[in-house]
Amino acid sequence: MSWQDDPELQKQMRVRSVRGKILRSAILWGPLFLTALGGTVFYTADILFLDRENGGTWVLVTIVGILAVLFGFQAVQAALDVFDKPRTESGYVTRRWARSDSLVVRSHYMRLERKILRGDAYLLAEIKEGDYVEATYYSHSAVLVWVDKRPEPPRDETQPGPDAPPYGDGPSQR
Repeated sequence: MSWQDDPELQKQMRVRSVRGKILRSAILWGPLFLTALGGTVFYTADILFLDRENGGTWVLVTIVGILAVLFGFQAVQAALDVFDKPRTESGYVTRRWARSDSLVVRSHYMRLERKILRGDAYLLAEIKEGDYVEATYYSHSAVLVWVDKRPEPPRDETQPGPDAPPYGDGPSQR
């Protein structure tokens, strides 16, 4: 029997792989965030207290501040997930799609009731809209670790089913 045939071993390898990607993201974006934040603080102090001795301008502070926010968003998400464990949740897939996030990278997404989760093509190949699934994911960066189809639970009238409209879509009701 090969390791490729063992689903439990595949799950463990997938957890390590996703955790490594999150750690790599924290290592990449963390120093960039701290550098941009330091530059924002330095040039703001230069403008306010040092009479622009180091060439600080409000345009420079704005640009470096925007970079600090963008880098910080990525760094904080990854850092929170490094110290957190993956969560598991069951529900209906209300939408499944793929799009190109850049010129060469195609990302695959799944909407599990209210959460939008990102996975790869291999992981989401069997998943369609309306499927009842159990998903394991990191909550801050919304990265899927593993997703399995499950049999639908018995429904009562209060629980939405696969035919129910997704939350937040459509015209607002008054």
